[in-house]
Amino acid sequence: MMNFGPCFVRFRLAAPARGRVVSRTVRGVEVQRALFSSSRSSSSSCTFGHNFGSPRSKSKISISTIFCVIGPIAYYKWTVSQRRIEQEYRIAVDPRFKTLFPNEAWKPDTSVDPFMRSVTIDGSEFWLLGLGVRTVSFLKLHVYAVGIYVAKDDVPEILTTVESISSDLDTRSIVLDNKLGLEIFDALLQQPIRFALRIVPVRNTDFGHLRDGFVRSVMASIKSHHSIIGDADTSDGINQLRSLFSRKLSVPKNGELMMTMNKSGMLNCTYSPKIKDSEILGTVTDRSVVKALMLHYLAGPQAASEQARVAFADSVAFCLDAK
Repeated sequence: MMNFGPCFVRFRLAAPARGRVVSRTVRGVEVQRALFSSSRSSSSSCTFGHNFGSPRSKSKISISTIFCVIGPIAYYKWTVSQRRIEQEYRIAVDPRFKTLFPNEAWKPDTSVDPFMRSVTIDGSEFWLLGLGVRTVSFLKLHVYAVGIYVAKDDVPEILTTVESISSDLDTRSIVLDNKLGLEIFDALLQQPIRFALRIVPVRNTDFGHLRDGFVRSVMASIKSHHSIIGDADTSDGINQLRSLFSRKLSVPKNGELMMTMNKSGMLNCTYSPKIKDSEILGTVTDRSVVKALMLHYLAGPQAASEQARVAFADSVAFCLDAK
């Protein structure tokens, strides 16, 4: 018998053939535990300490406790930040604010530089109507920020098309609706409306990764929007898109890739590193491939960036309200 103050612990060294029994008395209550294991020369005290109070078991409990406490707090902070971001979107894209502050930038929800709300492409002014982040995997890893621009002179055509849709839903819900939204963008992409996509990587990458990503996105979009794109042969167009990124070229963080759909439905692509002037990569002339790429960012539940799609819908709603 060993005396540890008010607590008495007793070890019974007698053990059965295939194991041993550990017994302890805590404040007058005896607890026995049979430990069935092979015979060893280790003492009973070591076995008792390993099974009843090991540091490893304590560390497991502490880690699980930390996750249980931090998890709900982190989720709450994330939901609050998302609401704040959505509110900033609604304020940032209001044309009335844009008229007052034409040079003000719009910061995406990632680590790249802000996007200008107004840019000039081929001598025409383009407005930033949608901004978001492309993420991958269930971890929501940031890949690049994407801005959806529309030529200022073509914005009225978008508003007229949206107003022509007969529905009890509000403007924002119409644009975001899977069926009605697809109908809207199908009609818009058949008109001479100029769209532009500004792609800015969140981390250093290269042309090979960009090429593979765009080709996979276009092929998936062709399959999911088959009712719009049809059975047209898109192999030449996909090869054109692939050839734009044929060089082994590194793309730094904050490098800019601008993909502009002109009035003819062709896609002109330029690339600009952070410190150099932009260079022309080439043109995709296949209108089916161009439409599939644009639909990948504008419509459907599997859009490249849900943030950008929602922001675009908010912008259209604001423009209609400001008419």
